[in-house]
Amino acid sequence: MAILVTRCRVADFDAWRPRFDAFAQAHPAILSYRLWRGADDPNLVVLVETFASREAADVLLGDPGLQDAMVQDGVDLSSVTLDFLEEIAV
Repeated sequence: MAILVTRCRVADFDAWRPRFDAFAQAHPAILSYRLWRGADDPNLVVLVETFASREAADVLLGDPGLQDAMVQDGVDLSSVTLDFLEEIAV
């Protein structure tokens, strides 16, 4: 399993959220996701998505239309950070 943590700013969280939800629910590579918004800045978004593999996530990230869709949804591309995490058993 691959876990992708994305942090970004959006122009309007309330406009962005339903569009993201529809995208995530329609994309078969995204197994699950959780979403947070900033307590002091409601347009700050932290998103954690799970994928079956790193390769599945890379296919989504390599989609040539993804950045255009993000811009149309109000994502500030200069604010985007991506981190892949591995779960550690405790």
